[in-house]
Amino acid sequence: AYLLSDSVTRSLSTISEKLKLVKLTMKNEPIEWKSHDEIGTLVTEYNKMIAELENSALLLAKSERESAWREMAKQVAHEIKNPLTPMKLSVQHLQRALKDNSPELPVLIGKISQTLIEQIETLSSIATAFSSFAKMPEAKKEKVNMNEIIFSVINLYKETSSIEISFDNMYARESCFILADKEELLRMLSNVIRNAIQSIPDG
Repeated sequence: AYLLSDSVTRSLSTISEKLKLVKLTMKNEPIEWKSHDEIGTLVTEYNKMIAELENSALLLAKSERESAWREMAKQVAHEIKNPLTPMKLSVQHLQRALKDNSPELPVLIGKISQTLIEQIETLSSIATAFSSFAKMPEAKKEKVNMNEIIFSVINLYKETSSIEISFDNMYARESCFILADKEELLRMLSNVIRNAIQSIPDG
C-alpha cells in the first residue's frame, strides 16, 4: 500500500509540475504512465493536448503572417493559461487526499479526473484550431445542462486559497438545458471566475 501510494503521489506531482510548465512556443515533455486507470486516462489526454499544441506551434512558426500570429498567440495563451492554475490545485487536492488516505479517495479521483479531462479537451480543441489562427474554433451547439457546466467549473476552482464560490441550491437542484457550445461555456465561466479572483483587492 505504501509503495502504491508513493508511486501515485509522485505521478500526481509530475502532472502538477507539467501543467505549470506548459508553454506555447517550447517543446513540452509528455508524461509516462503505464497503468490503464483514471490517472492514465488523464495522462493520455494531457499528452495528446501537448502534441497538438506543438504541431500547431510549428505550423504557425512557418507562417509569414507574423502580426496575425502574435495577436492570435496572445488570445490562445490567455485561453490556455486560465484553467492551468485551478487544474494544478485540483491535482494537489488529490495528492493531499491520497496522503491522508481519505475514505472518499475513489470518488474524488473519479470526480477530479473527469473535471480535468474536460478542461484538457477544451485546451486540445484550442490547440488544434491554433494552426489556422484566422478564428477560434467554430461553435458546436448541443443540448447541455448548464448546472453541470457550472458545477464542473466551480469544482475546478474550489481549491483556490482564500476564496469561496457558492451556488444557490435552489437552482442547483434543477436541470437547466440550453443549446450552446459546451467548451465555450467552460472557457467563458472559467474566465469570469478567474477575472473575479484577480480583481479581489489586497486584504
